[in-house]
Amino acid sequence: MGWWRFVKLSLEAMIEPADAAACDRAMEQLARESRLGAALHRASWIIRSAWSHSRTRRGIAAIGRHLTPMRLRGWLLVVVGTTALVLNASKPTPVGPLSALLPSLVVAGGVLVMLMARPLSRALANRNS
Repeated sequence: MGWWRFVKLSLEAMIEPADAAACDRAMEQLARESRLGAALHRASWIIRSAWSHSRTRRGIAAIGRHLTPMRLRGWLLVVVGTTALVLNASKPTPVGPLSALLPSLVVAGGVLVMLMARPLSRALANRNS
């Protein structure tokens, strides 16, 4: 009869609504008190501090001020697709006949987003308002 009680209590615990905020607080406390959590928090703080003072972040912010966010997204798609094409081309053994299809579509999509940046930005602004 012990298994029946276990199954019954397990099912009741699964369908009973949980206090999500209390569960989150308990997990945060467990993470804070553990050695691994403290080490990860320290590493995160070091990385965040280095990023806030980095030249790369300042350069990205300067580029972002000159480009509209939609054009920047298109540019990122072009860079990602081109990188994938170059890496696939530099492999010693060919990946396959259609390996360039997806990266080429990403590049084409990025170019299209850059060309259509103004209408896309207006459409997003109208949708969000």
